[in-house]
Amino acid sequence: MVKQHKKTTTNADVDMTPMLDIVFILLIFFIVTTSFVKERAIEVNRPLAKPSLENPKKQAQFTITENDSIYFANRLITPEQIIANLALFAAQFEMTNVQVTASEQSSHKTLVTLLDKIKQYQDVPISISTSL
Repeated sequence: MVKQHKKTTTNADVDMTPMLDIVFILLIFFIVTTSFVKERAIEVNRPLAKPSLENPKKQAQFTITENDSIYFANRLITPEQIIANLALFAAQFEMTNVQVTASEQSSHKTLVTLLDKIKQYQDVPISISTSL
C-alpha cells in the first residue's frame, strides 16, 4: 500500500510593515536633507498713485450753418455720419453733454434730424444755441 501524504499548503503572507517603515524613513530623510532654494526676483518700484484709466471729460460740439451743413468738431459731416462720429468721440473722451449751435437761417428739419441722431446714439444733455 502506498501511503498518501496529505499536502499541506501554507499561506505565504508578506508583512508590509517593515517596508512601509523604510519608505517613510527615506521620505523623511529626503525632506530634511533637501535644501530649499529661495527664488530670486526683480524688485519693481511701483508708482504711489493709481493711474487713471478714465477718459477725459469733454463736450461734443455740432454746428449747423445757414445752408444746412452739419459740422462736428469743425469737420463737415453728413447726417448719416453723426452716430459714427459720436462713437469715435465717445471712445476718446467721456461725453458730458452736446452743444448744438444752429444758424438762424438753417432749417428746422436739419436741427431735428441732428437731435434725433444724438438721442438715438446716447441720452446725454443737449444745449442748443443760435449763431448770429
